[in-house]
Amino acid sequence: MSSASTQPGAVQPAPPPSVFLSYASEDRSAVRRLRDALSAAGLEVWYDENELGGGDAWDQKIRRQIRECDYFMPVISAATEARKEGYFRREWRLATERTLDMADDVMFLLPVVLDDTADAGARVPERFTTVQWLRCPGGEPTPALAALAARLVRGEHTALPRRATSHPVSRPPAAAVVPPPLVPPSAGTGSVPPQPGAGPAADDPHVPPPMPAFPHLADDKNFGQVMKFLAEIVWWAITAAWLLLKRMPKAVRVLVIVFLFITALSRCSGDSEPRAPRPPKPKSEAAAPANDAATQLRKSAAEFEKTAGNPDTTKLVAGLATVGAEVARALGAEIENDAAHRSLLLIPFSAGLTDSAAAFGNTVFAAAQTRLTAARPKGIAVAPAPAAPLADADALALAREHRSPFVVLARLDGTGTGQVLTVRALAVRSGRPAWTGSFLVAGTPPETAAAAVAEGILALLPKPGSPGR
Repeated sequence: MSSASTQPGAVQPAPPPSVFLSYASEDRSAVRRLRDALSAAGLEVWYDENELGGGDAWDQKIRRQIRECDYFMPVISAATEARKEGYFRREWRLATERTLDMADDVMFLLPVVLDDTADAGARVPERFTTVQWLRCPGGEPTPALAALAARLVRGEHTALPRRATSHPVSRPPAAAVVPPPLVPPSAGTGSVPPQPGAGPAADDPHVPPPMPAFPHLADDKNFGQVMKFLAEIVWWAITAAWLLLKRMPKAVRVLVIVFLFITALSRCSGDSEPRAPRPPKPKSEAAAPANDAATQLRKSAAEFEKTAGNPDTTKLVAGLATVGAEVARALGAEIENDAAHRSLLLIPFSAGLTDSAAAFGNTVFAAAQTRLTAARPKGIAVAPAPAAPLADADALALAREHRSPFVVLARLDGTGTGQVLTVRALAVRSGRPAWTGSFLVAGTPPETAAAAVAEGILALLPKPGSPGR
């Protein structure tokens, strides 16, 4: 760890405020520029200038400095967005846990963004989104950074105000808030009548409305009342599902709506395909499911009549609402897991190949895919086979759509018995080959070529369980 501090004068001054810089190793050069600017402003800067691997003593020192620093400055960039794991995320979590003991208006978290990464939807702790972010492109000092450093040196600990949101909440000024008059208890009741508009729903317009009451079957159970009761149950189920959706976080709601839209679209497209006509069923066979459904409905209605007015019915409804919320939450987590990016994108080798070269490329691709999938079951994505060989720019664009840091593709060189299949793994960030292998089509066993491809590509991927910095 390194620190930058001002030199003491003749009279020992109070130590300058300390700032802890937390960042990903890819941003080291930009963070050094931030360190120099903060140090020049008179702040003491703590940051890790070494690679990960300092052992337990190094980890304890990091934790102690996060507990003792005056300010914590997480450095956010495209590099942190691309990293699913990293020691800097542990540092962010420790700083967030420390804010639990602080007042809301205390300035401690000072997020800095090195590029155009948006705060909405960023892969940061939720606490980071409640404070103002500073933008220092490439780590270069800006007037906003200089003003912030001056505030820190002066000891102003009031948190930076957030930018105005698209839905501001208007509140009356403090002088205009008048406490409601005390109303004496009503005679004979001993209770205070409720004030109009009282309750959390009236005070806060963002509090969701309560769940609707479960329908009740009337005593005179004629056909009209039963049909009305069934219609009320359907409406109650739709209303309850909608309220459960509104209570979810915005990101989960978007994922659920997208999932339902895709599911409906796939069913509609499947139904539009022509189907062979089915032979008509005998009347007895066709009527059997309807009879069974009617019998089951009568049994359910009889059971409900027995439990109508039973307090256990209310508990059952509340339990069903809780289960519905848990199912929706699990569905959102499953969609989020499916949307996570893969470490590697494979493009089939047979694009543009013919005859023996195509057979050789297909065999090598299938064997290499099997080896890679066995080694990294959740890290391999396979693109559809293109009609023609892809240019490097097109392959890199396809990998960016899949959010994969590497893309693997092949091309055929030479003619006749001198044909050579060249397999390359391109790094998406730099656009340059990270690994290349060439194999003679006429003389190389496909399994040998597939083993070489899998071994070379696996060497590029980070080992499972190693977070790196």
